[in-house]
Formats: sequence, structure tokens, C-alpha cells
Amino acid sequence: MGLRRTLLVAVLAGLIGVPGISDAQELGNGAGEFKLTYYWIVFEKDFAGKPSVPLYDLKGKVLSVVSESFARQVSMEGTGIMRDGRILNLSEECMFAKYGWCFSEVNRSAAPFGYGSHAPLHPFRTIAVPDGQLGRGSVVYIPDFDGMPLPGDEGGFDFHDGCFVVEDTGWSLEGKHIDMFALSESYYRALHARVEETERVEVYLDSPLCPSSSKSLYNPESWAQEVLGVR
Repeated sequence: MGLRRTLLVAVLAGLIGVPGISDAQELGNGAGEFKLTYYWIVFEKDFAGKPSVPLYDLKGKVLSVVSESFARQVSMEGTGIMRDGRILNLSEECMFAKYGWCFSEVNRSAAPFGYGSHAPLHPFRTIAVPDGQLGRGSVVYIPDFDGMPLPGDEGGFDFHDGCFVVEDTGWSLEGKHIDMFALSESYYRALHARVEETERVEVYLDSPLCPSSSKSLYNPESWAQEVLGVR
């Protein structure tokens, strides 16, 4: 479990006193049940077919010509890695593109996994929600994922702690719906086997089990200082 989670569990069990945390606040403020789905990066090399569909930027420049199947899938998932190593991200809707979306090329040093709607994507951390749900940049706690072994180490940790950040939106999402960034389709399948897609999961805001900001979430060394007030 590790020292951090051990300390957190001890806090919630009442072994370490932290002022202001009551039984009712153990998980945070309930935001209700949300439908769960997953999304991931698609790789052009995984799709067969003759290149026939242009992917445009907002100025109408052709960024690449790809197969029909890849064009359709990258327009759904939002991020694609091209055969030449470039990352293309959905940008904005545009009428002249076959599937209604224009793309932009991503600076891989700034966002190695591509961008969400307003921040770089982080494997196993980023969630997308419909506009108006939960709030941009909110850190949320989902108990179903706490303690889950992860299929890869790209997120920087082996077991999930249940904490996520709202860093993306999705044009196909409606109502109380969370779309978790699983990085790859193979990772999606592993996660789906543990928490099934379309299952409804409980979501909590302002949880004492999570830091209040994504900055602390992505800096494990500061986690104990923020959550527990210890060094």
C-alpha cells in the first residue's frame, strides 16, 4: 500500500487525529453516480486501408492523409499517433473535414500523451466530463478505483488511489458521464475487466483522500504535506 496510503487510512480510521475530518467527510462531498467509459490514444500503424481521408488543421492545411478507419477512430478518441511519430489532437469542429473535426499537431515535449480540452492528458488520472459537470481542474475521488493494480507504469504509480482530475470534455458525453483516459486500447481492456465500462460509479469532490489540486496530485512528494499536514 505504501506509506502515503497507510497514513491516509490511519487518518480515516481515527488512529491519527486531523482536525475538521468527521465520519461524514471520509470520502468527500458526494457528486452522485456517473456512467463510466474509457478513451485512449489510437495509433495509425494499427489501422489497415488505403490513405484516402485528409486530416486538416483549422486553416485548411492537410496535416496527413489516413485510412477511413483511422480517421473515424481518431475523430472519436481525440488523439492519434501517426506513423511518422507526430501526435495529432482534435482541435475544433470544421465543416470541411469528413468527420467534422479539425486537428492540431502536439508538442510532444509539453504533452507527451496529447492534450485534453484544456490541459495535457495524464494516463489513469485524466477524466473527461460534459461541460457543466464537476468543474474544470477539479480533483475527484472514485472509490471503485482505489487500490486497483494498473496495467502499465506510464502514470508513475502501480496501484490506483482513486484520485482523478477533470482535464477534458467530450463531444459525445452527456449528463452524468465520466470518460477515463486509459492511454491505449490494451490498457482499456485491462481496466474494463476490473471496472466495467458503462458501470455507474460514485464520485466525490473535496475528498480528504486526494489533494485539492492537480499540481499536488502530480507531485507525490507534496501529497503528505497537503493532505496530512506532515513532512
